[in-house]
Amino acid sequence: MRVLLIDNTRDPDSWGSEELRRALSLPGGVAAGIELHTVRAPHADLPSSERIRQFDRIVLSGSATSVTEDAPWIESLLALIRAALDRRTPLLGVCYGHQSLARALGGKSAVARASAPEIGWTRIRKLGAGSPIFTGIPDEFHSFSMHYDEVCELPPGTQLLASSDLCRVQAFAVNGAPAFGVQFHPERDLDGAAQTFASKRKLRPAPPLLNAGRADLHDPDIASTLIRNFYALGSEENL
Repeated sequence: MRVLLIDNTRDPDSWGSEELRRALSLPGGVAAGIELHTVRAPHADLPSSERIRQFDRIVLSGSATSVTEDAPWIESLLALIRAALDRRTPLLGVCYGHQSLARALGGKSAVARASAPEIGWTRIRKLGAGSPIFTGIPDEFHSFSMHYDEVCELPPGTQLLASSDLCRVQAFAVNGAPAFGVQFHPERDLDGAAQTFASKRKLRPAPPLLNAGRADLHDPDIASTLIRNFYALGSEENL
């Protein structure tokens, strides 16, 4: 399977894409026959809408960029997302990628600065009748969050899949298409979480941190199950 990872981070050494590359290539630490290709959106490295035909899956990473910003590379990213949706290429947006999917569908009115940042191990609740992306994942689970922006309004033609106490739209699906966004970082591991907590504690004022001392809340099966579910989707599947 050929997977395209669109790296939206501005720093080539960012933790986000390193962890995401590992999670996508080796879900659960097990080789999954994935041929992973990474491009960097902020460096104008995106493939054309024709070239995305070469890929079986597309994943959009997180970023320190605000989803309300404008730049040529952001417009190119939004255009690629729309092209992928038109081609029914299975697509998964993580954090900034999740927000960008919402913006591509609903414009800037779908995204905004969050009333409070969400940083740390977050309790997430699945909603509704469920979705194939969440098959095998508990109705309530913890995963890592790190965001200052959020999806504030579900775009037309989408379904809310999960919420948390601080963020109503933790996950959503595009109706009738194999496309999903998750606000949380399922790929985040304990070392990465510790780095984030340490860096945020140095800020003045330091932001509130969620469950910073609760390493026991990390469940690597969440990431591996979600990614394997995403890989199992068919582009013509009735979602």
